[in-house]
Amino acid sequence: MNDESAKKLKAEILRELSEIIKNQVEDKVEEEVDEELRKHTRHASAMRLFKGYFIAVVATIIALGQFSEAFTLLGDGVNLARTRLTNTVEYDLLSNVHVSNTESYIESLMGNPQISRAINEQVVANYYYNRKFLLTVFIGDQRVVAYTIIPLKEDFKPVILDEDGMEWTLGETNYASFPANPKLYVVDHSKTISYYLESLDTGRAGLFVQNYLGNVSLGPSARNELIIDLYDEEVNGSEEAVLETQTRLREQSRPNLFGMGVFGVDLIQKSILTGAEFTSYFGQ
Repeated sequence: MNDESAKKLKAEILRELSEIIKNQVEDKVEEEVDEELRKHTRHASAMRLFKGYFIAVVATIIALGQFSEAFTLLGDGVNLARTRLTNTVEYDLLSNVHVSNTESYIESLMGNPQISRAINEQVVANYYYNRKFLLTVFIGDQRVVAYTIIPLKEDFKPVILDEDGMEWTLGETNYASFPANPKLYVVDHSKTISYYLESLDTGRAGLFVQNYLGNVSLGPSARNELIIDLYDEEVNGSEEAVLETQTRLREQSRPNLFGMGVFGVDLIQKSILTGAEFTSYFGQ
């Protein structure tokens, strides 16, 4: 076989392999995004446009013979699409955060915190900012002793409870629907900060671990008049008025904070950022 014939044969084989792998790439992208397209129809045109450009780029790389680079790009590109156009990557990430995780494990998931503040002599709050959420991880003795999640986007609504086939989604349902009894709460309202936080029994989740729910004035949450009403009743009202107002808040408001931990809600309270602090720390 002369050099010209060898080059021709090589070109034919490369074309055939490129077509096979291109089809595999397209099938992979279809598999990854079709489910998300069904869930997020408003992103469908953008996702299809991304898919078309992405396959063209990968096919070009394959045509140059860089098969391993193409598959690396495939994985990175699919993750980028899922991150930009869906919340799946972030939901999966947060589902791995648990009380008793080691500090090193959390750093392997989230990287280094952007901000770290001492809550008391034993506990430090590490803040992990993502454009879709703010995760605060409380570290004591190099382990997670509590954490809280605050969505920062209107459509970011993680499922935070899934027991016995039941789901409870943060940002979609009210306090009263959460399957646990409130124990203690704290409320505050001023020009710089406004929040309502409560701790709840966890039931089967653990004897010494409690849940936290709350409303804080970060992210898409607007000013909550019921927090103001409850704060006013705490200062000036009767016990009956306080209970009535808290009940109304729990029935009519949707929490935008969820957490779990081994200490009281008063320490969670110390971690809440003012709007000015949030802007200063994260530039938002």
